[in-house]
Amino acid sequence: MTPQGRKMFETLMKTQTMSRDAIVAYQHGLLEKLCRHARLRVPFYRDSGCLDSLFDGDRFDMSGWDKVPVLTREAAYANRRELTATEVPRFMAPLTPGQTSGSTGTPLPFLRTSLSSYASEALTARGLAWRGLGVGKPTAISKAVTGDVGAREAGEPLQTQNGSVHFVNFFHKPLEQCAELDRIRPRLVISYPSIVHSWILADGGACLESVEAILLTGETCREETAQAIRAAFKGHVINLYSASEAGPMAIQGPRGDLKVCEENLWMEEPSAALSAESRLRPHPVIITPYYAHATPLIRYAPGDYAIWGNPDKATPGLRSLERITGRVRNMFKRPDGTLFWPNLSSVKLRKIAHFTHRQLIQESFERFVLRVVFDAPPDDGQVRQFQAHIAEVTGARDVVIEAVSGINDNRTNGKSYEDFICLI
Repeated sequence: MTPQGRKMFETLMKTQTMSRDAIVAYQHGLLEKLCRHARLRVPFYRDSGCLDSLFDGDRFDMSGWDKVPVLTREAAYANRRELTATEVPRFMAPLTPGQTSGSTGTPLPFLRTSLSSYASEALTARGLAWRGLGVGKPTAISKAVTGDVGAREAGEPLQTQNGSVHFVNFFHKPLEQCAELDRIRPRLVISYPSIVHSWILADGGACLESVEAILLTGETCREETAQAIRAAFKGHVINLYSASEAGPMAIQGPRGDLKVCEENLWMEEPSAALSAESRLRPHPVIITPYYAHATPLIRYAPGDYAIWGNPDKATPGLRSLERITGRVRNMFKRPDGTLFWPNLSSVKLRKIAHFTHRQLIQESFERFVLRVVFDAPPDDGQVRQFQAHIAEVTGARDVVIEAVSGINDNRTNGKSYEDFICLI
């Protein structure tokens, strides 16, 4: 752990036991600093006046928070240049470029501050500390989890003070990934639930022999997937709800609930005026990361839905989520029963024809349907190029490109949005 991450970790171990009122006062102070900065140095907020409801003259007033427009992922992408700060406080340097995975739309580029990185490091360490664990090294991370623009080649280690972090390419066959894990012998793994499940199906979990804890992130972990992982792996399995552009948003506590990362971001809870029944339904996740001064995302809706839970007396300062109902990715199946992740390149597809959303469905071992919301109707040549790419990454003999006006999103009904769907 970096010295800065260690210092923040020590602070987090204290703030989690603070009262909710004390935490809220602390959060409002961080929000005020971010909003003052954004209003002065970020063209999108400076020129639009959308933060004016928070200020009475020079006085910051949280009573106007709900009047600030919600920033959707699509709006953030459309205004990506204007959302970049003209300057940031020196203590937040250096900045590193990143981008979202683009699984549910065009990838969103952003700049990450050093404080955001230290917060991610410290919050991960706290999630491990809740289980009596330190930050294990070496660590193996599925490559796309990092969200980095300049991602390292798979297997290339990132040298750290206490060991190495290795990136494992999840586009390789599961057995090849297992062989890489056998070589690395990590103590900590950070990956998608479906990827870890594919390792277990490939070698029965033997590649996880050296692992003390697995952090599952990037997608909702279905109950059957969690059961399969726990049956083969006897170490600690921890759900980490995060986003590339925001960092950790909630981490699973020892009792199973997802504890909101209150020290990293402001997450808006459903109104207390709602009925108990309404509060048990999925609600849109709306967040404001405190340390994202380089690319401020104020009242940002990443497109996820959550069901809120009850607080834990052991950590009174941290609210709880029962579960996240969005962000599911499915693995596809081969005739021999093995699972695979399609190396579907949105970048390559957008060079052929522009689109906003896509959804790939496996109807049989040989037939795949790609549903696409095109910006303009594609010509026959573009359709054939789309078909060729899908066939290349899936091995399909029958590829259908279906142009649609929209893709149904049933997350408000407690169901999951899936950009990959296997019907076998």
